[in-house]
Amino acid sequence: MAANNTSYVNLLFSQSQSPVDLDSPEPFWFGTQGPDASPTVESAVESPVRKERRPWSTKEDKILIGAWLNTSKDAVVSNEQKAARFWSRIVDYYNKSPQLVGTVPRELGQCKQRWARINEQVCKFVGCYDTALREQSSGQNDDDVMIAALDNFSNQYSVKFSMEHAWRELRHDQKWSSTYLAKGSGKEKRKGVEVVREEEVVRPVGVKAAKAATKKKKSVAEESLSQIQVIMELKDKLSKQKLLDRLLAKKDPLTEMEKALQLKLMCVEVTGVCWSLSHSRDTKKMSSSSSDEVEERLDEIIDDIIDETYINILEDQPSKPKKRAYIERDREIGHNRLWNDYFSEDATFPPYLFRRRFRMNKELFLRIVHRLSEHVPFFQQRRDATGRFGLSPLQKCTTAICLLAYGSAADAVDEYLRVGESTSISCLKNFNEGIIQLFGNEYLRRPTEEDLQRLLHIGEIRGFPGMVGSIDCMHWRWKNCPTAWKGQYTRGSTKPSIVLEAVASQDLWIWHAFFGLPGTLNDINVLDRSPVFDDIIQGRAPRVEYVVNGHMYNLAYYLTDGIYPNWLTFIQSISLPQGPKAELFAKLQESTRKDVERAFGVLQARFAIVKNPALSWDQQQIGMTMRACIILHNMIVENERDGYDTQYDPSEFEEEDVASSSRVHKSSGTDIPPSINEMRATRVQIRESEIHHQLKNDLIENIWNKFGDEN
Repeated sequence: MAANNTSYVNLLFSQSQSPVDLDSPEPFWFGTQGPDASPTVESAVESPVRKERRPWSTKEDKILIGAWLNTSKDAVVSNEQKAARFWSRIVDYYNKSPQLVGTVPRELGQCKQRWARINEQVCKFVGCYDTALREQSSGQNDDDVMIAALDNFSNQYSVKFSMEHAWRELRHDQKWSSTYLAKGSGKEKRKGVEVVREEEVVRPVGVKAAKAATKKKKSVAEESLSQIQVIMELKDKLSKQKLLDRLLAKKDPLTEMEKALQLKLMCVEVTGVCWSLSHSRDTKKMSSSSSDEVEERLDEIIDDIIDETYINILEDQPSKPKKRAYIERDREIGHNRLWNDYFSEDATFPPYLFRRRFRMNKELFLRIVHRLSEHVPFFQQRRDATGRFGLSPLQKCTTAICLLAYGSAADAVDEYLRVGESTSISCLKNFNEGIIQLFGNEYLRRPTEEDLQRLLHIGEIRGFPGMVGSIDCMHWRWKNCPTAWKGQYTRGSTKPSIVLEAVASQDLWIWHAFFGLPGTLNDINVLDRSPVFDDIIQGRAPRVEYVVNGHMYNLAYYLTDGIYPNWLTFIQSISLPQGPKAELFAKLQESTRKDVERAFGVLQARFAIVKNPALSWDQQQIGMTMRACIILHNMIVENERDGYDTQYDPSEFEEEDVASSSRVHKSSGTDIPPSINEMRATRVQIRESEIHHQLKNDLIENIWNKFGDEN
């Protein structure tokens, strides 16, 4: 979480059940037989001898990590294989390591369980290390950051981190890399809403491109040059068999010199000597001068062959490539058509069609166009060298909105708006950057004191005092994910995806968005790296107090599904409710938690580019697109919020004397950061499980007292 006062969102570029811990001293049991159950006679007879448990050494862990990385990053097979085959390859790779010669081979189950433990511990430690990087002060080096990260891990999970060697092996990999850049790594100071980006990575060469490069034919010029060079190098070593074949195939009578040359070549070919006794009669007639003439004739024939080959090469060369064809699109016609259809006083299409096709009302769209044309040079209309006006801001913004709203190809708007493919891509890129720069501080902010008071009031009306929204994760499929990265972004048998963690309220406003982590991570792994509670831990969030069933609480909470842990800041449903109170609570909690699911659905319905698979291979551009869509979504929510059919009156919580058990205390306004002990105490309070159970029971009683008579 950035340290400014206007930002609440970080977008980054960065399984369900815990595996059995073989290294734990506590015994574990499978099936229905527990530690106290006595085995039957049959089981006692048939049970095999228990194998001795061998602890894993640091060297074995590193070899196992290398085996997993090499297998998951196979550019040919990748992760498109069954789990059994995948792990059998890892076990074979591990057991064949020359560093393990003389040791007992490991079994598949042992390697799989050990890797599950390494993955779980390293994922948790990555979040602690990111937190330590955010809290790094001037004067602290990498060792100090590591010590702080180890302390964070010990405080959060009540155990010491024993997988430092595994983390150092995996820290630079894409899946476990740090999503936060250390101080001093950027060129500019962070202002407003800060986008934390990973270092630029060069796109790896895919399998198809690598194979095509080996089979790629040389250009005509390169091939011609190589042929000429070969001929010049082999001029003195040209095959004499070719000359002999030409002389034998000649129909006209041969001259005396050609006959002598033919005899000489035949003798060299058959006997390996220049002159044979069987032809001494004819060769004696030739003098020493005729022998020199034969050699000169041979050189002339070779030169003729070289000249003939060179002429054929020049004739086969194609003409110079032509320049890109220029298409006169008459962009003025496209602007006039767009203006007459939607923006003139007597527009062809009514406002409701404008709202459906542009995903927003006309006044909001014109506001966006006006701000972009004032502050972004790309959207300012200028004249070219001939004095002709370029594309208008309306054409460029409409092009970007069409690509976001419909998720269509870049040249789909060419026929209507007269905008080419490359220009459409530039419009989308600059539109995303302009939206983030101009509107990000306002529409991707942390909740202010007024916002928190309104959210708490709405939550109390709905039966959940202290509730400020719902949290969940959404996966955006990445179609053009590089083959070398598929293993890190693919989960199970699905396709590669990128995770978005969001917090939404009843009006579908998205208050928190954390985007960019690989799709292999589940909601718990994303939460370990998420900065959703950074404001509370660092003391920047306003203090909240609310009363539930006569008990006072001072931490707001989110409604979640069952995968999230039992923290004081999370309230889950009841999977198997027993009794009418529990059933009513589960019913209301699950219906209220659908706010974030509705927000995801509306976001994908408004902008099909988020619903369809991402076609870009650049992570940064994908993140900019997601962020721009969220900002536009919040702008539309604010513009149309008054027309929503809600169960509360927005004017109620604007009055100061409203009767409510929830209160938001104004922040002190001091810039003094909290001490490390205070931050640790706040983190422990957030993860408190005992108070969580007490709060959940109070909420069940509160909902029953409020809505029990209706049911």
